[in-house]
Amino acid sequence: MLCAASCHTREEIARAGALGVDFAVLGPVLPAPTHPGARVLGWDGFAAGAAATAISVYALGGLEAGDLDTAVMHGAHGVAFRRGARR
Repeated sequence: MLCAASCHTREEIARAGALGVDFAVLGPVLPAPTHPGARVLGWDGFAAGAAATAISVYALGGLEAGDLDTAVMHGAHGVAFRRGARR
């Protein structure tokens, strides 16, 4: 079994790493229809958060499969998304 953390800030990612979880999701990276009005990290904010820990971090929030390359360039181990639609 795996244990994961859902994080929204650099501090939460650092805490997840200190707790020894297997991986974390960090977001929202982009605006998401499921969370209208939520403060987004943007890719630079995601990169700063992912750099705060040695655990695997997956980008989440407003993303689609086509965002994988951008996510990896910003330190993500992958993307997680609720919608599977392609742009």
